[in-house]
Amino acid sequence: MTTTSQRLYAVRFSITMATCWLLLAGCATESASARLIADRAAIEDVLARANLGFELSDPDEFANAFAEDAVYELGPPGPVFGYEKMLYKGRADIRTIISDRVNKARNADPKTLSYDPASLRRFNRNSDSRIQILDATHARHDSTWMVVMHTNINIHISAVGRYEDQLEKRQGQWLIVKRRRSE
Repeated sequence: MTTTSQRLYAVRFSITMATCWLLLAGCATESASARLIADRAAIEDVLARANLGFELSDPDEFANAFAEDAVYELGPPGPVFGYEKMLYKGRADIRTIISDRVNKARNADPKTLSYDPASLRRFNRNSDSRIQILDATHARHDSTWMVVMHTNINIHISAVGRYEDQLEKRQGQWLIVKRRRSE
């Protein structure tokens, strides 16, 4: 037979355990929320690095936002101005999107251009950005992009389109594994 104090102890123990479980559950939720916030910030950072690398014509900054085995696909109709092909496979190949453009600009005869290449400024702007974190290692991103060119002659919109990105978290780092660019 149990005494009143034993029953009281059992009730207090049950309440204490329930409180501990609720606190632990709260910590788990808080930890998951913190992880989600950190993942989102890391995804925003890798997308910003790709954008900035494109804008500043920095092949390494641009390419390092992509996984070693990433795919960069240009949507139809093609060919697309400023690109040599419609499909790039791997980080090294993706790097050529920028490095080829830089080399062409360096080797261009200024007399054949309607502007001074030294004055060319490119601004790549994204809007309507939507990040969906699918699970701990996979995410999707969609956005509208616009390239604005500023030369000594004028300022104009060079191109407008959409990005559809697939991202993966590999060895603790978020990277773009597939980008589909359409105009």
